[in-house]
Amino acid sequence: MRHVPASIELRDIASCDGLNSQRSIWSIAWSCLSTIFLCTWVAVHPNIHFRLEKQDQKWYEQWLWEPLHEFFTHKLLLFLWALLVPEYILAWAVRQYVQAGVISKKGAPLIVFERHWFLIETVPKWSRCHGFFVIMGGFHLFRLPADTPSVCLPLKSFEYSTFVIPTGRYLRRDEIPVCPLRFEDLPVDILELVVPTETELRDRGKSDALTKAIVLVQTVWFIIQCIARRMQHLPLTELEVVTLAYAMLNFFIYVFWWDKPRNVECPIRVYKRSTASHEESGGTAEEWSENWALRWMGMIFFYIMGSQDRYVTLSKQYSVPMFWSGRIATRDLGPAGIGPSILGAAFGAIHCIAWSSEFTSRTELFLWRISCIAMITVPCIVAIICVWWAADHIMPGKYIDLLGYVARLCIILLLLSAWLYIAGRIATLVIAFTSLRSLPPAALMTVNWATFIPHI
Repeated sequence: MRHVPASIELRDIASCDGLNSQRSIWSIAWSCLSTIFLCTWVAVHPNIHFRLEKQDQKWYEQWLWEPLHEFFTHKLLLFLWALLVPEYILAWAVRQYVQAGVISKKGAPLIVFERHWFLIETVPKWSRCHGFFVIMGGFHLFRLPADTPSVCLPLKSFEYSTFVIPTGRYLRRDEIPVCPLRFEDLPVDILELVVPTETELRDRGKSDALTKAIVLVQTVWFIIQCIARRMQHLPLTELEVVTLAYAMLNFFIYVFWWDKPRNVECPIRVYKRSTASHEESGGTAEEWSENWALRWMGMIFFYIMGSQDRYVTLSKQYSVPMFWSGRIATRDLGPAGIGPSILGAAFGAIHCIAWSSEFTSRTELFLWRISCIAMITVPCIVAIICVWWAADHIMPGKYIDLLGYVARLCIILLLLSAWLYIAGRIATLVIAFTSLRSLPPAALMTVNWATFIPHI
């Protein structure tokens, strides 16, 4: 049986002079669910999920089958990731932020020596918003239909590139999609022609600064309410504790994705002739192990660490992968993962607010505490691995070798305990809702905001 905490006595409740009102279970659930929805659906800025425009579709395919297929195979899957592993979404946002910064810095002059003279060749000055747009699959290669009149785009070196501009009339539905393009796949001269302005990029997104500010205000207001309840010794329900953890992570997700266009559906088309070939710039992608056990362990580890993109050949993909961040440099992977891992451990630590709460059964109490330990431990293990990864590229030495042994042990523990983290997340969500069936009277009291107003 739940009971009113000892710090809240009847005389304390009666002394509020009617300023404290009662809130219902439905109002608690609505406030928490709306905030969780903002943190797991609205806050996520997905990559462009390219889909081929099909012609002559029947009405049920266009209005029923295609939207449902897109929802269940992409949007719902991304929502479940954000719901069950929100710190992974934060790590993804950090990786994209780092990679977008790398692309934006490539606007510095490039000095090209030609015998006894040199040229200063400048990449168009890009903002971080441009970098995000490239990473999310903003440029897509298409082949023109056969016999379509076109002109090759000349380069400053007086050579002709394989990219073209169509000059004749043709049906755009006959264009053949090939693959998304990386920043390195587009020559400097081509970028000068196809790069949109930052205003045009923001216009493509389905969210502006005002919308993002409203979401942040909503989550910050929820955090303030939780802090005020603790200051007045009013208990938080388990569902509010879970929502508070989401709100904390959501703030950082929005900070790193602030410049990323949201819900862009159509990339910019870049053309080549129907007979032209395309080879992806940079080194070839790595291959997964042929042994199924090593393959699965490798996939689990590299996806957790965020280095799975090195195994993806983008020129063979129809669309950028869901969590594509580009082939981020190995030296940047460790530092990019330390912060999200620490915040992930803080996400689990927030659940410990309900460590001493009165649960309806000892089983729920036991599951909640075990889940809290798992949600703190697993991100800490990832943080140790990231520290070793970063230190190994900065100052290799005997101390780093010692840390390497610890990191290898952590890798084994990570592979064994990853499933426990997912189970803990599911358990806390289930218990948070089932605990609403029996709440202490003090949990239904609202905050007396008048006590925070300075008065004489």
